[in-house]
Amino acid sequence: MFRVGKLVVALTVTIGLAASALQKVNNKCEIPTAAPKRIEEVINTCQDEIKIAILSEALEALNVNEHKASRKRRSTFNEDEKKIAGCLLQCVYKKMKAVNEYGFPTVDGLVSLYTEGITQKEYVLATLQAVTTCLTKAQKTYAVASRNVTVSTSCDVAYSVFDCVSEEVAKYCGQTP
Repeated sequence: MFRVGKLVVALTVTIGLAASALQKVNNKCEIPTAAPKRIEEVINTCQDEIKIAILSEALEALNVNEHKASRKRRSTFNEDEKKIAGCLLQCVYKKMKAVNEYGFPTVDGLVSLYTEGITQKEYVLATLQAVTTCLTKAQKTYAVASRNVTVSTSCDVAYSVFDCVSEEVAKYCGQTP
């Protein structure tokens, strides 16, 4: 039950640390060190919604089967954590109008979301290029068209796109490891 909070904190810290580390090196474009305030507010709202859903499900499961599961500590997300992070991101994408009517992320929506308040042309271009590349990759990976994404797939797509965009922007901005 407490994993959601830890997962969101880890996701937020990862975003902040990545942006901070990327800025320290001379690069083609400057990556913002903090997410726009509006995104932070929407993440908090989505986190609360997902937390309530997970807690409700956990309470139902405890009434049916009272056993405790242990979790190994890992530096990377396991599949369940990726799914939760993806659902959080999908919630953010929906609330920020970065998806089409079927729930698939859109180029315009994601570029607007990731570059809100940013005036640096190089960063906006890097984001546009990354989003375009990553959405194409997601359509192929998940064998979905932007019109037939299912609810269960939408969380996976959201996580995959976020992860891909982060990597691609870093590459474009001269931060390839």
